[in-house]
Amino acid sequence: MKTSAIWLTSLIACGSPPAIAHGSDLADHEVNVQEVIAALEANDMSANEIRTAESYVRLNVVDLSAFKSSDEYQALEEALSRTDDSWAMVQTAIVGNESIMQELSRRSVEVRNVVAATMDGEGLITIYTR
Repeated sequence: MKTSAIWLTSLIACGSPPAIAHGSDLADHEVNVQEVIAALEANDMSANEIRTAESYVRLNVVDLSAFKSSDEYQALEEALSRTDDSWAMVQTAIVGNESIMQELSRRSVEVRNVVAATMDGEGLITIYTR
């Protein structure tokens, strides 16, 4: 299915435009607000978990600014406010984890834009930026 058709289908089905997970094996995977909220609620990484994460299978980056005009943006903001640690603690932890920091640098992701991180049971770390 073409990207524009996927985007339109997501907009109709979910009521919000999808974001794209950039710079990974899933570069064409589109993410919607509800997927992000569910991931934050189930797999939020604390600053300590980020700092001590020694290995991961893959790292994705999702830009949440794509959702700013979404009707569900307030729900996303509330989910972010319920994460284990503040964005400043998450950013500090990332700077303290050399492998994550190197991967973000390689992808030209500014640590100052990171607001949260999740890790699923399969070793996929997702970094959320604004």
